[in-house]
Amino acid sequence: MEWIRHTNMDEASFAPAFALYEQSFPLHEQRFAAHQAQAMGDPRFFCESVWENGELLALLFSWRLEDICYVEHYAVNSSLRGGGLGSQILREFCQREGKVVLEIDPLVDEISRRRKGFYERLGFCANPWPHAHPPYRKANAPHELIVMSWPRELSREEYGRFYRALAREVMAYAEH
Repeated sequence: MEWIRHTNMDEASFAPAFALYEQSFPLHEQRFAAHQAQAMGDPRFFCESVWENGELLALLFSWRLEDICYVEHYAVNSSLRGGGLGSQILREFCQREGKVVLEIDPLVDEISRRRKGFYERLGFCANPWPHAHPPYRKANAPHELIVMSWPRELSREEYGRFYRALAREVMAYAEH
């Protein structure tokens, strides 16, 4: 597998990754393209795609925030899901990065429960702290999510540092 870090939306290999991003996440969880381009210029933002033999396997957009690596967006090519590839990529990522944080939707249906189980099988822990992700677009309200962390739960202090960095640094590249 080859990991490619994108720093410019004009890169040829970024177009399929951005298409996967747009297909995989609802609008309220997406940046406008102009804000995405701005974020890609931030050295803390790692906009990566994973390839093998010329095929896009996945995208993983993450932030290096103090001592935490925050996975903002992760998606596997829909034609490749269910074969263990998503686990393999995320396991490799966690080993590389150390302390990892991501968010999942509240447990409201079978899909959301299965997603939580997927992350738990990889060693992620659900955190008890109430969490509302700030909106990417003015028209949207903050949305409640569950914070999961690897390889252990976050302390209250760690969660506070994470949330402040999310609100100030990550969301600096959103519509205000």
